[in-house]
Amino acid sequence: MTIKTTKYDIIAEYDKISLNHNISSLNKKDFHQFINGLYQAEGTMGAYFYKNNSLAIRLSFSIGQNYSAEALNVFLNLQKILRVGKVKLEFNYKNKPNVRYTVNNTKEIIFKVLPYFSLLYGQKNRNNIIVEKIYKLSLEVSKEIKPKVFLISEFINLVYSINSEGRKRKLSLTDKLAIFNCSSLTCYNNIEIEENNNLPSELFIIGLFLSEGNLRFVFDAPLIRIPKFLFKIVFNFSAQSNNNSNLELLVLCAKRMNLKPQIYIRKSGMIGLQYTGETVLKFIMPFLVKYQDWLFWKKNQFINAQKLIALIKNNDHLTKKALKQIINLLYDMPNKTLSPKEFWMDLIDKRLWK
Repeated sequence: MTIKTTKYDIIAEYDKISLNHNISSLNKKDFHQFINGLYQAEGTMGAYFYKNNSLAIRLSFSIGQNYSAEALNVFLNLQKILRVGKVKLEFNYKNKPNVRYTVNNTKEIIFKVLPYFSLLYGQKNRNNIIVEKIYKLSLEVSKEIKPKVFLISEFINLVYSINSEGRKRKLSLTDKLAIFNCSSLTCYNNIEIEENNNLPSELFIIGLFLSEGNLRFVFDAPLIRIPKFLFKIVFNFSAQSNNNSNLELLVLCAKRMNLKPQIYIRKSGMIGLQYTGETVLKFIMPFLVKYQDWLFWKKNQFINAQKLIALIKNNDHLTKKALKQIINLLYDMPNKTLSPKEFWMDLIDKRLWK
């Protein structure tokens, strides 16, 4: 199927689902926990000035995911619960589809979105509190004919502190302050923010897992084990920026799941939790079984993992037929296997007679 045909098929599916969508029967309280977890990993909150020489602001809220019918349904569900914003289908320069829920109305963000996303941690929690402060300052600044310079300085600094790693500003902070004659002032962020140290709910953790987590299998053929093959199940959970607040969140997640916090650092510098072997079989898989109805776009990965585990537990992986079944399943899941599927199929034929 060509990229063009695939794009048209996706657009047709998006239109059909959007037109006929009904709000999910899933428990609204559970959905609240789940979507807060997904936003913790995937959401962004922004504050921007309309014009260089103006103090009028616009707030923006966004949460996105690689396109799938399941992801679209989740965001349409969120839109119907909040009754604001819109769900968009986007394609990047490689024609890769993405589905995104956005809210750009300032009052809707303040009075609808922020109260709903109240279960966040670290910088995401901090951003929400700062956005509320920005909104109050914007009202104060707009009321005064000649706002005090220190008030303008605090206001501008707070706006520039939101989503600082995201969308690039058209005007630097220094230049913006200079326009309003307050670049010489030192601004101290005196907002007191109480950290969220509560254990996250299990559905919040599922939301995090759906963002950056995966179940994968390491498959290898070391010479020392001829004619046998090596299997290793790996559970990666949530890639977050490497900072103290995210580290603390991962520790809380591990504690909620009754696990030791085994932190790993990716080559990109992101951090997450990683478990292998018996820990995955005894703790992770039962946890995912409990919430399998919430796995959405990870459901097929989970089902394939169950099939692989069953084959390995029954020692069926010692036969040529079962090994080839395993290879087909492995290549339908995220794996760190550099060799093509055909390489393993040929190697199985060479090592095993039956």
